[in-house]
Amino acid sequence: MFRSSPPQAPMSLMFLGIIPFIASAGAMVVWRDDIALMITAATWLMVYGAVILSFLGGVRWGVEIAKRERPRFAELVPSVLGALAGWTLVLVTFRYGVQPWTVVAMAAALALHYFYDLVSPEVPRWYRQMRVWPTLGAVLSLAVAHFLLSRS
Repeated sequence: MFRSSPPQAPMSLMFLGIIPFIASAGAMVVWRDDIALMITAATWLMVYGAVILSFLGGVRWGVEIAKRERPRFAELVPSVLGALAGWTLVLVTFRYGVQPWTVVAMAAALALHYFYDLVSPEVPRWYRQMRVWPTLGAVLSLAVAHFLLSRS
């Protein structure tokens, strides 16, 4: 039932999903001399991070409700917490602007969600293995953003 390597369709879509992280961080590098444009690209990065946290939570929610007639509360709660964390960070971003600490918090939320999936026996092994690359792409993109924001 569980494959050891990721199927082609999810793997292809996963790599496409990394593009907005890399493109936003790349735009920040290109626009590093124009603070307004750099902040705009950083905002894109934060919003996309929140979208992905919501998506990852939806995956975990779906896994839980598909496997059990009576889904476990303890498994459903973490799937919602990532979305709430992302939403909160976006609210802070819109209110106070992108701050270096909010970028770190988004990276931490994405990394924590990865570790949550990594230790879970509920998701297929191929899914856990596949999650390495998008998590690295997201965290490294946010690290670039943190570096540039800290210097401005």
